[in-house]
Formats: sequence, C-alpha cells, structure tokens
Amino acid sequence: MPGNRERRAAKQRRRDAKRGRVPGDRTTEDPGLPPESLQGVLRSTAADLAAGDEGALAELRHVLVEHLARRRDRVLAACDVVTAEVSPRGTEGGLGAALAAGDTVSSWAEREGVRTEEAAVATVRLLASLT
Repeated sequence: MPGNRERRAAKQRRRDAKRGRVPGDRTTEDPGLPPESLQGVLRSTAADLAAGDEGALAELRHVLVEHLARRRDRVLAACDVVTAEVSPRGTEGGLGAALAAGDTVSSWAEREGVRTEEAAVATVRLLASLT
C-alpha cells in the first residue's frame, strides 16, 4: 500500500501529464521573468526614480532577488536592451562613460566585476538621470 509521499508524487505526475510536461525535463521550469517583462521593470523603475520615488530601487532589488537569482546573463541582456535606446552623452565615470565609449552594460559589468544587482541599479539610475 503506497504512503502519502508516493500518492502525492503520483498525483503530481498526473497533473504534469495533463499540462504536457515531460518527466525530467527542466527546460520548461524557469520561474524567471521573460525578457520583455524585465525590460519593462527596468524602465518603470527608472521613471519612478526620476519622479523622486527612492523606494523604487528597493522594489527593483526585491524583484531581482525573488525572480532572477542566478540569471546574470538575462538581467544584463535586459540592461543592454534598455540602454541601447538612450544616448548617455555628458555623463562622467561609471556606466554612463562606458556606454558613451561604446560599451554595453554586460561588458562594463564583466570588466569592472560589478554584481548583477548593482549593474541593474546603475542602469536604472542612468535611465532616470536621462529623463
């Protein structure tokens, strides 16, 4: 007679089969945000910061911790997309100077050893300063 654990596992397998999931396939189980959503979060956080809402950065950090842990490439790619749309002329030092020199957020973060969260915050601060 199967125990609780076995019954729960069998029930989960039936649910997964109904949802079209293949047992052992981890490629469909990515709880992170899609790139478009992340880009939207970066843009809206920059707009909130530009409007004077300092709490927007705390909310951004929460999103990064909850949804994007261990997804450095995805976060930096989203930062690259949203900064490709702006022209950071006249900014001194840091990310703004790197972008003005033709770098991307990804290359700047790798070269400088910047953490993912700090690269996202620098991106948001730069976008907010340009609005």
